[in-house]
Amino acid sequence: MNADLPYATKSLLSNDSTESKFDWDDRFDFSSGVIAFHWSVGKELTDLNTHNVFLAGVNRADAEQSWRVLRCPSGEESRESVEPFNFYVHRASKVDPTAAPDGCDSILVLVPHEILRRKEDVSRLPREEAIAAYKQQIGDERIASVREAVLKRMAALPGLQRLREFILDEVVDTPGSYADLYNVGAGTPFGLSHGFSQLSLTRPGAQSQTHTNVLFVGASSRPGNGVPLVLIGAKQVAEQALKVAARLQKAST
Repeated sequence: MNADLPYATKSLLSNDSTESKFDWDDRFDFSSGVIAFHWSVGKELTDLNTHNVFLAGVNRADAEQSWRVLRCPSGEESRESVEPFNFYVHRASKVDPTAAPDGCDSILVLVPHEILRRKEDVSRLPREEAIAAYKQQIGDERIASVREAVLKRMAALPGLQRLREFILDEVVDTPGSYADLYNVGAGTPFGLSHGFSQLSLTRPGAQSQTHTNVLFVGASSRPGNGVPLVLIGAKQVAEQALKVAARLQKAST
């Protein structure tokens, strides 16, 4: 099963109803959520490299506060202030000219953000209503504040001072939209975190604890998140499934 493990255990394997649900097992520790801005820009952003990290480091207090979102418990209420924070910008056209038309550019901005907070009453709603309720946890006002802060920080680079004037199109993703698009628990696209309680052998294994005929694969199961680890996990699950199939075939002959 390649559905996200915390989502699958609650919404698929534990759902006795024929109605589609969106819920997740919140006993786990999750990776950071993100607000992602996908911008089509009417000029080339030559001041940016392929990978760019903007760190908040005006003083020690700001630097420490900027990592708070990555340590924020899932049940904690969102901050009133969105700053300071660190963020990442990817400019694909630096190495792939087909990523944008001539004279234009496209960038992805990833801003760490709190994950969704699971609500027991929402978990009982039909999927569409549950997703709508969770999307309200990161509203338009919060997104606008984060966008403004990003543009202000990027304006420190000479070629990006008027960036907002050249944004032709925008797509915004939040933990709510990631939950809707990909059925990921808590709305994080990175799966479970890699703390000591969820590292290596302490991370959920491929074999389901409740269904002997279900194997999990993906960022939230062993060996972990990130493309290389997920591909290793997929190979291991495929090999395990083939062994089970061969054993069942042998038993039936």
